[in-house]
Amino acid sequence: MSSAAQSSGKSSGGQLEERVDLSSEADAKIEQAKELAGSGSSSALSDALSLLAALEKRCRVGNDTPSLVRVCEASLDLCRDAGDAESLLATLKTLVTRRSQKSKAIEALVQKCLPWVVDGTDGYTPLPVPDSEAKGRDALVEELRNVTDGKMYLEAERARLTRAVAILREASGDVAGAADVLHEVHVETYGSISKREKVEFILEQMRITLMRKDYVRAHIVSNKVKRSTLEEEGMAELKVKFYDLLVAY
Repeated sequence: MSSAAQSSGKSSGGQLEERVDLSSEADAKIEQAKELAGSGSSSALSDALSLLAALEKRCRVGNDTPSLVRVCEASLDLCRDAGDAESLLATLKTLVTRRSQKSKAIEALVQKCLPWVVDGTDGYTPLPVPDSEAKGRDALVEELRNVTDGKMYLEAERARLTRAVAILREASGDVAGAADVLHEVHVETYGSISKREKVEFILEQMRITLMRKDYVRAHIVSNKVKRSTLEEEGMAELKVKFYDLLVAY
């Protein structure tokens, strides 16, 4: 085994996997990509992304996850710095759907994008942007939510992104679409979310369902909230909101 490689656990066949250390090359190529992207040529961003794409594959196949994460994040940074929302979305889609993409890389990509589209305080309120940038923000929120689908290690992010999508749809007048997307998430089964956040999510499901005048479903949703949880410390505000919603139907 070369000095650049080391074992990194077992593969499905029980054999030790070889991990190739590409950290030095990643340092150099990321800097080179930044220079390319800033060269001012018409193909600057495309050339820089192509350079990193080749390295991304080597890192992925070589099981160098730390370098893989850095290369993936750098690719998104290049698109963001260039102000190219279309390339950012396309690059995200490409990276997360690579064959045998590492979960660490997918998680890093999602975490990288979140501060660009939602408020970091609550994790779900869409950031205000100029009208010219709203389409790009909305598309990125939708895509990030798609990325989290079926991934337990991103279930908290999926719940928050779902709220973000619902807020955007409701703001555009699509109340039915907002309700539908909220009901896709069974937040009561999520283990990585606090009791408070679960109750807040369910209350939002109740509110939007009542806006549709779907009283039967609103009642069903209300039963997801344990009354004993509302009696716990720090839940007084949510308890009041819950019973206000009950009164509404």
